[in-house]
Amino acid sequence: MSEIQELESHKEDLKRQVELRDQILKLSENHDFRKVIHDNFFEKETARNARIGGDPNLDEKQRNDALQMAMSAGHLQRYLSAQVLMGNQAENTIYQIDQALEELRTEEAD
Repeated sequence: MSEIQELESHKEDLKRQVELRDQILKLSENHDFRKVIHDNFFEKETARNARIGGDPNLDEKQRNDALQMAMSAGHLQRYLSAQVLMGNQAENTIYQIDQALEELRTEEAD
């Protein structure tokens, strides 16, 4: 595979990352998503599960399950944030790839 083909292939992968970022940002602006995920899951459900996780009246498995559920909100938030950051970086890298492709094509034309 030539250098141009490799860069084009990498660029396509990066475009998918940018597309995922854009989808996450669009979702986060959606009123229903914010209500269900941010308000109910990230805040209310996480707090409820944290309280259950500390309830001495429950057995260890129930408390552990509740704590794992409480932690899942953090995992989802971290995933969404990481995908946005990776999409931002991918967008910058696409710009650099476009410049490199332009140089390579100019060299081939000469």
